[in-house]
Amino acid sequence: MSTKSTLRSVLFAFIFVFLLGSISTALAAGETFQVVSVDTVGCNSGNFGMTVERANLDGGTYYVHTVVTVGSLIYMNEQASISVNGLSGWNIFDNFTYGAVPNPGTYPIPAGQQMTLDFYLERPVGTVLYTWQLVVDGCDTGNILFNGAPNAGGACSLVIPSGSVVGEAPAGAQAYYTPGQAAPGVVLNPGTYTVIGQDASETYYKIVLACQTLWVRKDTMQPSYQAPQNGTPLPTRIVS
Repeated sequence: MSTKSTLRSVLFAFIFVFLLGSISTALAAGETFQVVSVDTVGCNSGNFGMTVERANLDGGTYYVHTVVTVGSLIYMNEQASISVNGLSGWNIFDNFTYGAVPNPGTYPIPAGQQMTLDFYLERPVGTVLYTWQLVVDGCDTGNILFNGAPNAGGACSLVIPSGSVVGEAPAGAQAYYTPGQAAPGVVLNPGTYTVIGQDASETYYKIVLACQTLWVRKDTMQPSYQAPQNGTPLPTRIVS
């Protein structure tokens, strides 16, 4: 092989490796759209608000497809355009700009029912670049059951049994993996939590926390007097 051919081959190889490295870096730093926090709650259009973070956008136009589901009904199917990185507010609206759905819900969204928010970052419309999912215990309470990327760690698949009731831990509570076995360092903040039932000894409540179930002593929980619970007694059924 001639010297020129050898140099040409080396140059092409170098360019190929350089471009491959550039492409890999670009893909690794892909565009994201994530929910950071739930800021306001409510079940009418515009009430439920979050802070979201957009990252690695290149300044062009992207589209966020937001789908809000409660039970078998869809309460939002929105197409919104974004182009700027950073934090911003994001609210639930009676908006179907992405297209009509066969099962639309009527506002206000039912209170006290698990609500799932799916976000699809797209460019062009219909080509999904990134997905994110938020699951809360209700539009009126906003306690987070799951908040993450389904394509990275799997969406929350926890099914909360019918008859569960939202109760309150006014002073917080030590969490237990099973009745009598404390979870070191896991302490509930004061607030409301979904109660599924009690253990056979009638000493502990089984609750939902971050898309998993844990136990707390019954004497740390009480009925929630916020709407829509309005003091509904906590379930007495025995669960395991």
